[in-house]
Amino acid sequence: MNIATDRPEPLKHTFTITVDVDPRWVDYLTQHSTIFGRPHYAGYWACGAAHDPELGWLVAELDEAERFPGEHEATRVEAIWRAGSDLPPRWYRLDRAAALRMWEEGVKRHGVGWYDAPEHDGAREDELLQLALLGEVRYG
Repeated sequence: MNIATDRPEPLKHTFTITVDVDPRWVDYLTQHSTIFGRPHYAGYWACGAAHDPELGWLVAELDEAERFPGEHEATRVEAIWRAGSDLPPRWYRLDRAAALRMWEEGVKRHGVGWYDAPEHDGAREDELLQLALLGEVRYG
């Protein structure tokens, strides 16, 4: 056996896997407001500004003082959201696609069984929501 003292660079490989997603996960995120709870969920940085059974949630990213954008701004952005147009900065869609991105991030970071793991909690869901909507973890 040859024991080299230098470690070779790891190989980079991209692959696709197919996993089962609990359909209750999508319903939980798109039809209920639990994810916006405080302090153990995402409510300290994200607010459900509007809800539609088909569209899911329009999400506002709160400012540094945890203030919701003004009512006038929320009304204007809600019309954009309902029209399916691009949202302005700090506004997001929590819809089926976002719920599936959250699940995917859970699998990538915590393994296929992440949802049923004892470590699953609101803080983990907050992390996954940030990754799915913001593309990074900015809060918490």
